[in-house]
Amino acid sequence: MGPVIASGRGGGSLLRGLSVQGRVIGAIIMRELHTRYGRDNIGYLWLFAEPMILASVMALLHRSGHTEYGSDIKPLAFTVLGYTTFIMFRQIVNRSEGIVESSAVLLYHRMVTIFDVVLARSILEAAGTFTTYILLSALLWGVGLMALPARPLYLFLAIVAMFWCSWSQSMIIASTTHDNRTLERLVHPYAYFMIPISCAFIQVSWIPEPYRTVVLYFPLPHIFELARYGQFNSAKLDYFDGGYLIAVCAIQTWLGLVFISRCRKRLHLR
Repeated sequence: MGPVIASGRGGGSLLRGLSVQGRVIGAIIMRELHTRYGRDNIGYLWLFAEPMILASVMALLHRSGHTEYGSDIKPLAFTVLGYTTFIMFRQIVNRSEGIVESSAVLLYHRMVTIFDVVLARSILEAAGTFTTYILLSALLWGVGLMALPARPLYLFLAIVAMFWCSWSQSMIIASTTHDNRTLERLVHPYAYFMIPISCAFIQVSWIPEPYRTVVLYFPLPHIFELARYGQFNSAKLDYFDGGYLIAVCAIQTWLGLVFISRCRKRLHLR
């Protein structure tokens, strides 16, 4: 089932429907925060503390690496950008597994749909990883290990594209893993399999043919090429195809909505 839109005519009804939708998603996000992190100890801070720790460890492991172009591309900054962006994909995809069962109590409410729950959780994960990137980037910039984004708009578009790609896949995963334990067990291996395929830690230009052509069939390498172009002045967009990326994400979104609708019809709330 898709988003809930209030009945009626004109733009006023649409705005009221979107307002209701926004309140529903906001309430689900707050419930998820309370359920997952609670209010004890660091509480909500763990939302971005966990990915920050992981990203920091990965950055330190790659601090002595190298890149093949651009004097402004420093290994630490290269790794932080790649890993924090990939964490968004991994977290959104992994959290979508089993989401229907864990949120079944919410689906008793007429205005709450599977679409709302998946979107709310995706927004929550994206907010945590984006905050991680901002904090780590500010820290590295403060000590002279990372420059400010050379093309902020392109970097922002890359982050939006990563969210869109991850969220659309999460809708597919959430609906197809419902009552299917075999597919459910494949979600985490899939996320790890995408680490080398995504080109999060390498540039597409480093990959020899014919493997480069195969890798570019996946949407993630295009997103990381766009992100690096936004962050680093010397980065290029030689292997980025915006039209292809939009088409893939649009198809994934359509499939996700179709699968969610079918899942809702099969769902028996007790």
